[in-house]
Amino acid sequence: MLTLLVYVLLFITLLLVVLGVGLCWYVAQRLLHRTTNASTAFTIPLVDVNAETITLQSTKNTRRPGVFGIQGPEGQAIVGPILSSDTKTVTRQLLQSSGTLTPQTKVAWNTTVYGGKLRGQLQLTIHEISIPNPLGNMPAWFVPGQQPIWVILVHGATGTREQGLRAFQTLAKLGLPILAITYRNDKNAPASTDGLSHLGETEWEDVEASVKYALGQGAQSILLYGISMGGTIVEVFLARSSYTHHIHAVILDSPVLDWRATIESQTRKNKLPSFIAKGAEAIISRRTNINFEALNLLKQPPRHIPTLLFHGMNDTSAPIELSDKFASTHPSITYIRFPEAEHTQCWNANSQEYESQLRAFLEEAVLKE
Repeated sequence: MLTLLVYVLLFITLLLVVLGVGLCWYVAQRLLHRTTNASTAFTIPLVDVNAETITLQSTKNTRRPGVFGIQGPEGQAIVGPILSSDTKTVTRQLLQSSGTLTPQTKVAWNTTVYGGKLRGQLQLTIHEISIPNPLGNMPAWFVPGQQPIWVILVHGATGTREQGLRAFQTLAKLGLPILAITYRNDKNAPASTDGLSHLGETEWEDVEASVKYALGQGAQSILLYGISMGGTIVEVFLARSSYTHHIHAVILDSPVLDWRATIESQTRKNKLPSFIAKGAEAIISRRTNINFEALNLLKQPPRHIPTLLFHGMNDTSAPIELSDKFASTHPSITYIRFPEAEHTQCWNANSQEYESQLRAFLEEAVLKE
């Protein structure tokens, strides 16, 4: 009987070890193999639609206040404030639409708003260009402008260039040329040498290539605008590039400022043991040679580049506490916190306030003579 009990305990221990290693590997895989939110999953039933309103099944997303996008099999729309709701449905204002949205079909929810055919609603001339890079040509969007300061937009790990479209009109109205870039492992962009994300550790070189391109095309200085992991990439660029002196200003939206703390936060949120975060970090470091300590951007010395920092107070992906600390140690930061905003959804939660703060920062820190 004792021998059987020992075998059972050994089996349970082995099972727990295998399960733990599997979870560590899964977390590492999710970070190393970027997946884009651009892939459309039609999961939300569309109940009714007319010229002014749209009614959707009540979900965590459809109940969020603000402005968002939806994508159907044959159409898209931009939806605004919630007009009414009950336990089953949410009715929102229909702001703009393209194509056909049919009741009793299913749609996908998005935060990019102006993606796909709705990009035309911005009424901007957006050119497809390529930026030379040691890995190969990187696709980018370019919007001309008369100002000598170019804006380079860097999207997040699960985003695409469309993530920056929400800011395009504000930037363009001020005459700022816009360069929305891709980086290694993006769709239609060259892959990294190992095909893995390096969480900003090497992607900053693609930002440097974009800065070189802009300067070669007549830009006199650069404003870097990083969203989520794009913020990581921007900050690593500022710490390592010899082109930092060309950077006039920085905008960070929901940045990931410390990957170790972010992964630990994610494991706590999902009620996983703390060793999962440490195990995932070890796997990532072994496979990519990433130095997590060097990616703790809170340890960078304070700089004096004017910086605008947005962060949502309900961010469940990049802990807002890290932005709180970052802002407290960098004297040149204008810090705006958005109530009720999830990760990268500050604009969505309150687009008027976001654009007002963005415009004020640009006029004061960038365009003021």
